Amino acid sequence: MTSLSASDFPVGIEDFEELVAKGKKYVDKTGVLKQLLESGDAVSLLLRPRRFGKTLSMSMLQNFLELNYADPQDRSRQERLFNQFEVYDNKELCDRHMGRYPVISLSLKDVDGIDFVKAMGSMKTLLSEIFDKYSFLLESDKQSEANKSSLREKIDICSSAKLNLSATENMNMLTEVVKSSLKFLSRMLYREYGLKSIIIVDEYDVPLQKAKANSKRKTSPEELDYYDQMLDVVRGMLSAALKTNSFMKKGFVTGCLKIAHQSVFTGINNFSCYGVKDAPYSKFIGFTREETVNLLKECGMENRLEDVLTWYDGYNIGGSEMLCPWSVLNFLSRALAPENDPATFMPESYWANSSGNDAIEICMKHPDPDDTQRLQNLIDGKTESITLTEFTAYPEIKNDTDFDTFATMMLHTGYFTYAARPVPSDDMAEIRIPNEEVRSCFKKKAERMFSKRNPEWAQSAGSLRDALFAGDAPKVQNIINDMLINFISVRDASHESFYHGFMAGVLSIATSNEIQMTSNQESGDGFHDLILTNDNDLSAAILEFKKTKDKRPVEWIKLCEKAMEQININRYDFNLKQDGYDRILKYGIAFHGKSCKVKMAED
Repeated sequence: MTSLSASDFPVGIEDFEELVAKGKKYVDKTGVLKQLLESGDAVSLLLRPRRFGKTLSMSMLQNFLELNYADPQDRSRQERLFNQFEVYDNKELCDRHMGRYPVISLSLKDVDGIDFVKAMGSMKTLLSEIFDKYSFLLESDKQSEANKSSLREKIDICSSAKLNLSATENMNMLTEVVKSSLKFLSRMLYREYGLKSIIIVDEYDVPLQKAKANSKRKTSPEELDYYDQMLDVVRGMLSAALKTNSFMKKGFVTGCLKIAHQSVFTGINNFSCYGVKDAPYSKFIGFTREETVNLLKECGMENRLEDVLTWYDGYNIGGSEMLCPWSVLNFLSRALAPENDPATFMPESYWANSSGNDAIEICMKHPDPDDTQRLQNLIDGKTESITLTEFTAYPEIKNDTDFDTFATMMLHTGYFTYAARPVPSDDMAEIRIPNEEVRSCFKKKAERMFSKRNPEWAQSAGSLRDALFAGDAPKVQNIINDMLINFISVRDASHESFYHGFMAGVLSIATSNEIQMTSNQESGDGFHDLILTNDNDLSAAILEFKKTKDKRPVEWIKLCEKAMEQININRYDFNLKQDGYDRILKYGIAFHGKSCKVKMAED
């Protein structure tokens, strides 16, 4: 077996023909083509998390099926591309399908913009490339003059650099071109070759996700915002191409989420959705454990299997154990780089760094302490039970979004996965964070949010410090409770030292040259929890913590008193008095879950 090198991996290559032409490593997924092409589905919607290889999978499908438009009988390109892969051994399948269809394929993954005008500008550029590919139809004797004229008009609109899309008339004109584009081309291709087209729409929901993220609040229910406008365009294009199109042979659509309502897919005959809970095609997109093991063997890196599985394994797709290709390929290519040692190169987070993770930060700001605890449980490696949400629109994740909606979206996008084999008909799901790569993403967000790098958190820490030195126990209690509601620990939150670490972390933000903090140091006849000293006015605050599982607040008060008694018995103030601090405040703080009680006495 030939050993692979760093340059053999197709990191960032999503075009199948380019991948093969450059001799890059391809994990053979062509064996699934028989099932995919000969199912009874007129349209298949394949849903997978981001960076799982959806675009490359659709490119492979396109290259296998697409005929040579100049010479429809010539299949030499497919023979060159596929002769080394599994599907080529199935001569009957190749005879029926390889190079036999017109294919119209577009990926919406780059349709983006801060507003609808900018997004439609990128859509215009995309369609310009699509129409240019089929411009040879303008020279055909088989096409009517009306069709040719219409195609020229569409090409002119999409290729015009001077078209002002801020003008309503121009935007309406482009919108109609987009909506009709796929069906129009399939009609012309049918007239040219007498064959129905394969239609592929990759990452259909990206424009909707981008629009939702950038939509502004409506001023009236009748107002169409960015999302409403983009939904109308995407729905119109898919409806025309996939629902009522007699010139389509089969349709394939990929994305992360299925938008169930508002007729995005409603009414399509023989339409099937294959998501992360469905067994069919579960191994088609993504790497199986067996495929990953074989890759490691080809690299001479079998000894790194445990690291790779810990960091990148763990996705449960329809009951199949899957790994994210983007992460695995990045790790292997970098580990094999000349400057690195493959035996010791440490895994890193590649998937989580490939796009923004704003949804995590928003969830961490959730005002519900129960939801914060559920997220904490997931970060600690536990599972949580959720009720799956059916999305009637692309979900807008806000501070007050309920946990089940948030978790369902994160399940589809790859931040969470099923903890057990999913039951397609079940609305309940047990979820977990799939692997260390994704968990590290949550931890990094938590570390940033709950540090001085977050101005809001730093301000709260300063307020807590001031309240402690002011002797304002009720305010201290309120501030700690407010901070605990949102706090997510990157360490085990069930450990006895959790609250000690929380308070030490918070108050360390609020120290300065004059205000110092000590933790777990010998003082008097024992070791105190925390002491804050203020050299400006020679005041000090001694903090002793207790933790209880008892839900009765009256018991918390007793623990506060016990903590204060411990301060006095062990003379934690002895060293402070010796050093000249003449105002000493003693705090007993009892914690339960995301709440606390505070008592204070002053010497």
